[in-house]
Amino acid sequence: MISFHLRGDIMTTEIEKLIFCENVKQLRKLHGLSKRKMAKLLGISTAGLSAIENGIIPPRMSCAVILRASDAFGIAPKELFKVKDRR
Repeated sequence: MISFHLRGDIMTTEIEKLIFCENVKQLRKLHGLSKRKMAKLLGISTAGLSAIENGIIPPRMSCAVILRASDAFGIAPKELFKVKDRR
């Protein structure tokens, strides 16, 4: 069962959250960044990054994290919510 959560006017699914979390983790690994460097790049704590990489969105996480990630890696914000071909 997919549950929906309403944040302002944006509806996100649990699946999209998990995809985002996995993509953050894969971007960090792809670019050879430590958790500490990635957390600093995103403007969050290492504990916050660890939570994200484990599929948990911290309750107070700002959408600025999404924008920082997209800027840092040169991708559109919506790409962070798409399943990537990992072959």
